[in-house]
Amino acid sequence: MLNHQKSLLLASASPRRRQIIAALNIPYTIGIAPIDEDAMQTHYRGPIDGLAQWTAAHKALGALTMPEARSNLVVTADTTVLLDDQVLGKPRDEEHARSLLRSLRGRWHRVVTGVVVASIIDGQITMHGSSQMTPVLMRPYTDEEIDAYIASGDPMDKAGAYGVQNPDFQPTERIQGCYLNVVGLPLCTLVELLAHFGVAPLSEPVEDPACPCCPWSERFARREEASA
Repeated sequence: MLNHQKSLLLASASPRRRQIIAALNIPYTIGIAPIDEDAMQTHYRGPIDGLAQWTAAHKALGALTMPEARSNLVVTADTTVLLDDQVLGKPRDEEHARSLLRSLRGRWHRVVTGVVVASIIDGQITMHGSSQMTPVLMRPYTDEEIDAYIASGDPMDKAGAYGVQNPDFQPTERIQGCYLNVVGLPLCTLVELLAHFGVAPLSEPVEDPACPCCPWSERFARREEASA
């Protein structure tokens, strides 16, 4: 049953997450959690594949202090790129971006996105979270392609220094699982978490044989084509 009392507050600066969540056709607004994400992550001591959900939970706690959170369900997400036993964060500068892209070239890595939905109910914080992991194989792009991609500015605000959806660079060769997880917001995971609060999407997913774990990928792809 859809909870008509609250819409969603997406606490994210990512334009891609804003585009993805729109596929659910649930009313939503945008806010930015008042936290220092980089400083916060220095306190994390758990396994690397748990960092994304841990960060999303702390983003949610920060977002719940915002006045608009009182009348909305807060949605937060965080994406990490994991290569072997290392977390590849956002590039510090162009040379770091070049190093990250070279380290990923022609190799498998994992993308983990943690998602949290939280609300203040009867004065108490209620929070549900989960994460999803997707193996990704990068294609053997050239140094010249890397340079052109860096010159575009696209990799500078992205974990691992790449956006899977970039139409010119097209960095991946194979994705084993949820495409939207690699973009940054797996709707299949988000829908499951919203159900804890009695909220359901106002549109039905479209089954995608190429991505059976996330039937929302095809709907998002169609929205992208329509807006192109």
